Amino acid sequence: MFDKLGQCIKRRYSFLRLCRFIFFLFHIYFRVPQIIMNVVNSNTMNKPFDFITTSFAANLSDTYSISIRQLPGGYSFYITDNNNISVAIKYINTEHITPQLLKEEPLLQLNYHSATYIGYGPFALIPKTLVIDENYTAFLPLENNLRQRAKTIVNPLTNDILIAAYSNQWTIPNIKCRKYHEVELLATMALNSHSTNSMWTEITPQHINIIVIHDHKLQLANSYPISCDNDAAYYILACYQQLNLPQEEVELNIIGNLLTINPIPFLTDYIRHINTPQPQNWNAELPNQYAPLFTLQTKL
Repeated sequence: MFDKLGQCIKRRYSFLRLCRFIFFLFHIYFRVPQIIMNVVNSNTMNKPFDFITTSFAANLSDTYSISIRQLPGGYSFYITDNNNISVAIKYINTEHITPQLLKEEPLLQLNYHSATYIGYGPFALIPKTLVIDENYTAFLPLENNLRQRAKTIVNPLTNDILIAAYSNQWTIPNIKCRKYHEVELLATMALNSHSTNSMWTEITPQHINIIVIHDHKLQLANSYPISCDNDAAYYILACYQQLNLPQEEVELNIIGNLLTINPIPFLTDYIRHINTPQPQNWNAELPNQYAPLFTLQTKL
């Protein structure tokens, strides 16, 4: 009798599990299309990620702004509308933006109201008083004959300091493209912050940029090679130590590719105040996990 009762209970339990599983499949079947309608992920382009919001309209591109950022191994695109709200983000794997890429990439076929380019690599902070005859390349390191094959960009960082860097000569056809070095934008973010003393860092898969602000003035701006969480944590803590920054008081702001390299779990035992500034006007339709990747591009 008890055996029959046990078998009956098992059958009923199995039936309930089957019902739950069918309900789960039913929920996913109808829920996924709704998610995809909110954010269009173009997997057919065979790119790491490609998200376009429902508010994006190609016929309005002449009111949009595009930010193009060169990173180790690829380029990221960040597009905003006339209200500075993000409408599309994308990352592609390529070493250089070539004419063929210009021809095949859909987002680069549109006419934009404005465009900015953010590069990385060798740079120099130059006191204005040291510049003679606008010979900025004299302050830049010789690296792979860059002086012969790359254009130099020079922008004011503060009233007294210029930043000079190597940049490729690519621009969007028919649109003037303003160029920046990534360290320039990170330093500008730090200098415009309300903190009297702070450290700002941005992480990429191959290097970390570190800015230190003391009494609202630039104390350090440098890049260091990294390949893992420990590398990033080492350089951050080394800067705290070498510059005698109180780890209980000086806040640390981290942005960038935290999906690949994230030293925050380790650093929480050593630094009291750690922030991860978010992009301005980030569209709610875009995945939040990608937000720190574009924080720098939203500050233009």
